Parts: sequence; C-alpha cells; structure tokens
Amino acid sequence: MRHSPIRISDSYVVSEEERDALEQSSTLFGSAQVSPDEMGGWFDYTDWRDRKIDRSYFLGRWTMLYFGYARCQGSCREAAPMLARAASELRDSGYAARAAFVDIEVHPVAPPQPIRLAPEEHAHSYNWAMRMAQSDLYERHAGQLDVLSGNRAQLAQATMAFHVLREHTTPHRGEKTMSINHSSMVYLLGRDTFVAAYGYHDMGADALVSLVRELAAAERKTVDFAAAKKRYLRGACGGDV
Repeated sequence: MRHSPIRISDSYVVSEEERDALEQSSTLFGSAQVSPDEMGGWFDYTDWRDRKIDRSYFLGRWTMLYFGYARCQGSCREAAPMLARAASELRDSGYAARAAFVDIEVHPVAPPQPIRLAPEEHAHSYNWAMRMAQSDLYERHAGQLDVLSGNRAQLAQATMAFHVLREHTTPHRGEKTMSINHSSMVYLLGRDTFVAAYGYHDMGADALVSLVRELAAAERKTVDFAAAKKRYLRGACGGDV
C-alpha cells in the first residue's frame, strides 16, 4: 500500500512516474490510508439554507469535498479558502468544478444556551447558532464554497461512507469545554461522483488544481458501478446496512 499524503484511485491510468509526482503534498493530518475506491457514495445532505442536496448536485463536476466544523478555527479555516480557490481556478480554465464543505456538527437536542468565553479559549466552544456559523462560512467565501449539512442519520452515513474520523474528547490542557478531533481529508470526486483521489487540508490549491487536470486527461478503466454501490452501502463492521 502506498503511504503518501495524496492517494489516487487505481481506476485512473496514470504512469508510476506521474503518480509519484502527483502524490505529494505537505504533512499528513488524520491519515486514513484507505483506497479512494473504497470511499464515498453517500450524497444525502441539505445546504445551509436547508435545501435538499442529492447525487445529481455533484454529477458532471469535479468536486472538492471536505468534512469539518463550520465553527472550527483550525484546519477547517485553512481548508475552506483553499477549496474555494481551487474550484474557482478550475472553472476559469474550463473545468466544471465545485467546492463543498460539509459541516458534521449535529444539531443540538436542546436549544443552545448563550455563553461568554474569552477569545483565547478553545475555538469549538463558541456557542454560535449552527446556521449562523454555516452562513458566515458561505458569505466569507462569496458563494464560491457550498456549505452543506444534514441530520444525525445523514451525517452518520456520510462520515461512515467517506471514512471520516471524528470524536469528542475531554478538554486538552488550557481548555474548559470539550475538544473535537477529526480527520482533515480533502476528497476529490470525479465527474461520475466516485472518489478519484484524496489529500489533506494543507495540500494547497495549486496541488489540487494540478491533480484535477492530470486525472481529467487520464484514461479511465471501466468501473463496476453495481459492485461499488453495494460496497458503499456496507456498514463499518462489513455487514450490509
């Protein structure tokens, strides 16, 4: 198994030299090391305006997809502008492309209670209404970044299908509330919505643009969509859902 910051689907016919050149970026963060061909297939979301989103929304475009937290002040804030810039550059050069950020924070069971925290305290403690955080993320990128979400069941299925790691842990030193650890992978979806490759939040827009251009020009092996769909619907323990 190739252990590199960027992994490319085996269905794209790319020479070993080209593949080695493409599979470069910065540091690993939240590494999963799962084949791209074993990821994806779940497209049941809502956007930040609560409009339903399905697979047809992604079909026919190269999509840069990221799962994070709209209220996150860490890697999510680094990934979001990178995705928006890459998608914009691709569109300007004639590629159908979009950038999508899925907020995996679930809706609270009870109404949020306003709290006041000092600015230096942990960023995830900011108790903004989730819709406010999502709309702020959308507006900050001038509509160049689709901000998606979903209910608990939808997000659970999505994180399982894309092998997104997330956990709420006890506070780290200096934090007064919970800490959230999550993987920071950027999924590149081909025009058929299958995962073509994935990298990480610090791979850079130029690397992502180069990756799309190379894969768009590459010959594609036949994909068994029926087998892939069945694989996507398998549970985390290997049993059919």
